[in-house]
Amino acid sequence: MRLLVMGLLALLPLGAQGLVEVEATRWQARLNEVRKPAQGGTTFDLGNLLGSEPIWAGRMAISWDVGQKQGIRILLAPFETTGTGTFAAPVTFQGSTFNAQVPTEARYRFNSWRATWRYTWVATDQWTVKIGATAKIRDAKVELRQGGLSETTRDIGFVPLVHLYVERRLPRDYSVVFETDALAAPQGRAVDAALMVRWQFNRKIHLDLGYRLLEGGADNDKLYTWARLDGWRAGMGIRF
Repeated sequence: MRLLVMGLLALLPLGAQGLVEVEATRWQARLNEVRKPAQGGTTFDLGNLLGSEPIWAGRMAISWDVGQKQGIRILLAPFETTGTGTFAAPVTFQGSTFNAQVPTEARYRFNSWRATWRYTWVATDQWTVKIGATAKIRDAKVELRQGGLSETTRDIGFVPLVHLYVERRLPRDYSVVFETDALAAPQGRAVDAALMVRWQFNRKIHLDLGYRLLEGGADNDKLYTWARLDGWRAGMGIRF
């Protein structure tokens, strides 16, 4: 991760002005269903194996201007967790059957790598509104292990999303910020949205607290998966 971040910073245009933001989120999984194959597999909730404890995950975004009203944003959002639990009934996954009431290890990965182009539509003393398009690379993985039996499904693919950023400035260097990358289609949908209160500590540094929602999935001939996570998040931004 550190080498990737350093590489991205090295690629920034000479003299570019921008922002580096880091965030930590205390995720709570509300739903995490999987079925593969979509026809003949068993729908199961990964939460029964991963447990109900909160999951901490971080992310980093680097954004910079490429014109008076245009900008680029790169987001690195890794997410991976493991756990051990039991199924209440036998589960068929990837053509193999995992027995009920037998300790089963699970690994869940949902990394998100994104590049966003955005345009500043509104820029006043009180409001900033940016709209744009996001290209997302999704790296998802589900792995089950039970004794000597192991099955894994991995999905790496491209997802186009619509980007929206809205900031309403308040007195005393505070503001309310809403941001999202989202899109819905017949094959599924993806939503990553946050609502936060921001404090502009000084000209270069801001701090923010808020809530983030992550939801999405796919339902096709090969795979059914649906996840919904949310949690409180804290972030910091540094301008360069």
